[in-house]
Amino acid sequence: MNFRALIAMLALAVAFAIAWSWFAPVRPPAPDLARTEPLRARLARGERMTWVALGDSITAGVNAPRSWVALFEAKIRSAYPQALLELINAGVPGDTAAEGLARLGRDVLPRKPAAVFIEFGWNDLKNGVSVESFETTLREMVARLRSPDGPMVFLMTTTQVDVPLANRKVRSHSRAIRRVAEENDLGLIDLHLHFQAAVGQDGTSLKDLLSSDHIHPSEMGQTLIAEAVAREFGI
Repeated sequence: MNFRALIAMLALAVAFAIAWSWFAPVRPPAPDLARTEPLRARLARGERMTWVALGDSITAGVNAPRSWVALFEAKIRSAYPQALLELINAGVPGDTAAEGLARLGRDVLPRKPAAVFIEFGWNDLKNGVSVESFETTLREMVARLRSPDGPMVFLMTTTQVDVPLANRKVRSHSRAIRRVAEENDLGLIDLHLHFQAAVGQDGTSLKDLLSSDHIHPSEMGQTLIAEAVAREFGI
């Protein structure tokens, strides 16, 4: 094989790899059922527990009839009718990660939760908080929650928005969230990938998943989030 033919084959292989990365179906990671087994066992035994969803307007459910927290709670109660679970929605519209950190002592720690779901990112991006500062705050939040008898912590990546320039920045924040989850061995619910995977399925568009402001999840989007969280519990 001559040199030119070899170069042509290598170029073709690179082009194929790039095309595959563009058009291959997006799939969220498989649920980590081993991680949630202790919580599921406690639900099955009917043990009294408190879980807290700490986040911003996405967790609060702005622009949707019901928040993902309420929808997820309904799924839990259907799967575990014996469960004695208090699921608290501590989502505050407009909050950044720093404001969520400041609320830990009021909204989370006094409740001694068995699980905490953390969802921040969009307001940090909107308010010009750097990815580095956002990641540092997230690490501090995790450090304050972690203790031998502390809660199981789940980080949630930022949902997609229908604003192209902002979506690129959302991806950077989501990468930071993934890093913190991986380095601290935390649960990860990759909403960004779940939204990507949903687009194109059964004719679903990104606009279907978002409300009229192109940012907050619609009823369909909130349902998708609830399904993504429930999936981690085998529901």
